Amino acid sequence: MVPEKWPDSGVPVSTMFKVPSCADIASLDADVAFLGVPFDQGTTNRPGTRFGPGAIRNSGVYNYYGYLGDMASRPTAAAGYFDIDTHQHYLYGLTMADCGDVNVVPSGVELTYERVKRSVSRILDRRAFPIILGGDHGITYPVLQAFSEFKSVDIVHFDAHMDYVHDYQGIRFTHGSPIRRCAELSFVNEITSIGVRVARQEPFDDAIKRGNRILSADRFRELGATQAIAQVPRSDAIYVTIDIDVLNPAEAPGTGTPVVGGLTYLELREAIRRIPTRGRVVGLDLVEVSPPYDVSEQTSRLAGQLILDFLTSVWGEDTRDA
Repeated sequence: MVPEKWPDSGVPVSTMFKVPSCADIASLDADVAFLGVPFDQGTTNRPGTRFGPGAIRNSGVYNYYGYLGDMASRPTAAAGYFDIDTHQHYLYGLTMADCGDVNVVPSGVELTYERVKRSVSRILDRRAFPIILGGDHGITYPVLQAFSEFKSVDIVHFDAHMDYVHDYQGIRFTHGSPIRRCAELSFVNEITSIGVRVARQEPFDDAIKRGNRILSADRFRELGATQAIAQVPRSDAIYVTIDIDVLNPAEAPGTGTPVVGGLTYLELREAIRRIPTRGRVVGLDLVEVSPPYDVSEQTSRLAGQLILDFLTSVWGEDTRDA
């Protein structure tokens, strides 16, 4: 029996973007909170996503403290970064903290899921924006359960797969079913899946019958990012889940279920930039990074960059005085 004294999360050796660590979520005081879920017990193909959170944290794509000279008076606030294309400074002053990893229970899927839900709920109680580092895609379901206090939540789902099977050999909690499980939550409303390239007909028909929107990778390219994201209904609460296999495996080889013909990084980045035009974004998970299949840390670095792009799209440019 797992002792109840075990914490829900533990401080990582390396934090995301080198942000301050938070050993106790009850004391969290930040705009953004990172939480890792090193879990791959829901994997039906190649395992290894349990190593995803650590690899993404070590990607080194952004230094939270930066190189600005005026940070001494605000040691917990982000220095931000300068964008060479827009000539703008982004994320200055945004406070972030890394709450470590959820303690995964060996063979205890439902207990682990409960810990995920509880940890994310505590982050939301502290009025922080949760960014969850997976782990296999099954973790999206317990993460969404933590949003039950919201009146309605809409999901934008980037993935090569539907993740809408009812069960796998009788098991309802795998990385092939999280969007189906989320659809069963009473407060989950609209679901838009983007980048899908493979699907069984029965789950596909079930999703269409429910009213889910499905944009294949080819349809996304036909429309372009702006028009594709315009298909997402306007919402007061948008939750975004990104399965790294939505990308072409030539760019993101480090995943357990790669599918050829995926989006490019630039296409996905443009889509991410457009999501806030559809309403208020309330959370993000990025899942299925599997370091054992990566090449020169290419996928974990790309994942880190996507998270940085996401933060920039939600919080916009620096508002300090020139």
